[in-house]
Amino acid sequence: MKNVIFSFILMLFSMTLFGQSLPNSDFDSWIDYGPYENPQFWNTPNEYLILFGQYTVSKSNDAYSGDYSVMLETKSLSITNVPGLITLAQINVDLLNQTYSIDGGMALHENVSKLTGMYKYEAAENDSAVVLIYNFKRDSAGEMDTIGYGVRNLGNAATWTPFTVNMDNLNTHIPDTFNVIILSSGPELYAGSVLYIDSLAIETNTGIFSLDDNRMITKVYPNPSTDMVYFEASENNKERELRIYDVSGKLVCELDFREVKTKLYVKKYPPGIYTYQVIKHNRILSSGSFIKQ
Repeated sequence: MKNVIFSFILMLFSMTLFGQSLPNSDFDSWIDYGPYENPQFWNTPNEYLILFGQYTVSKSNDAYSGDYSVMLETKSLSITNVPGLITLAQINVDLLNQTYSIDGGMALHENVSKLTGMYKYEAAENDSAVVLIYNFKRDSAGEMDTIGYGVRNLGNAATWTPFTVNMDNLNTHIPDTFNVIILSSGPELYAGSVLYIDSLAIETNTGIFSLDDNRMITKVYPNPSTDMVYFEASENNKERELRIYDVSGKLVCELDFREVKTKLYVKKYPPGIYTYQVIKHNRILSSGSFIKQ
């Protein structure tokens, strides 16, 4: 069972798309679920661990920048050892059958060349942390084309240390989804391994896309919606545009977002989750999702 989670993660190229809002990469924003907290916009195994009273992802005051970092710890539960894990995708766990899956990621229509960040790590025995990044795209038939991937093992680091994961681009296609998965343990899953992560950024074909930069705030309402969705910014910008993608990553609408507020008629759209990107000079200012009922 120890190798089930890790083996599955390295075989992630059979997934379905899950639209995800842009995360807070400095991990300063957290959502309180009562027994545990999760970093906003990131998914963790915590919700599935309530029955065990132990959680593998938590907020730490030991931060490289800002107020907090995220701490991932591999823990020994009654059924197996479970690593700390954060991802932009959706985590699905079947505790009864002890099976796991990770679906989708963040809508990003740019080739990512690398992920950078800061970490600290204390390994149990000869353990190592793992960072996995990948881009993929689905065609009109729903088949997935792997654009690129990268894997990096992280060893012991007593002080905040920079790390880089380079993307191995397999072709020149433009992806529709990017995801990152970070684990506190590799294949052996040694209980007691502790990883701290902070200050993530990705580099794309349009330059540095820092997840720590101040982002444009876009209000989206009503959400869910049946007829019309409004997008509202804090100021005008004549060079700004709005792009809408369906759950397969297909561009379904592109319109000017020059004024403070613009609207999108969605009455004829099929029900489901749609993602949006606010773009200026091919650079993402804001992104997120809304539901068409």
